Amino acid sequence: MAEPSISIRSVRRDDLAGVMALERAGFPPVEQWSERSWLGELLGERRTTLLARTHVLAGVIALQTVGHVADLLRLVVAPQHRRRGIGAALVNAGLEAVRRAGATTVLLEVAFDNDPAIALYQQLGFEQLAAREDYYGSGRHALILKLYDLPDRPPVTAVTEREATL
Repeated sequence: MAEPSISIRSVRRDDLAGVMALERAGFPPVEQWSERSWLGELLGERRTTLLARTHVLAGVIALQTVGHVADLLRLVVAPQHRRRGIGAALVNAGLEAVRRAGATTVLLEVAFDNDPAIALYQQLGFEQLAAREDYYGSGRHALILKLYDLPDRPPVTAVTEREATL
């Protein structure tokens, strides 16, 4: 089921409490990013951090662009909003933003057993590049996925509040 209306905008510093609530709801404690880590994403150079809202805060994505390569560092969708298109909307908006910033490829790591996330990324064109053993801790491996030829992707027409700033 799709969300009725999704708006996507850049994260502001005053959104940090909401981002932390998403982080706590979206990941077990050992995998959660700290408030300091998220603040680094908000204030860091070459960072793209976007927030998705429906009638409430529903998801957040963080990417970093260095040269022609962007890294999708974090995607969090509130559990009650998963499988409704929010993750795809955030990733598409993030891809468009880093494409505009000059990225030609995008890399990410995802837990090897996170089937919903892997399916989403593959649906969006990511391909498995490699695997990293114990990336998330002992016995918790990651797949490295890569999206090639980002400039050749058709531009995304996501619903946004401030599309020009993406």
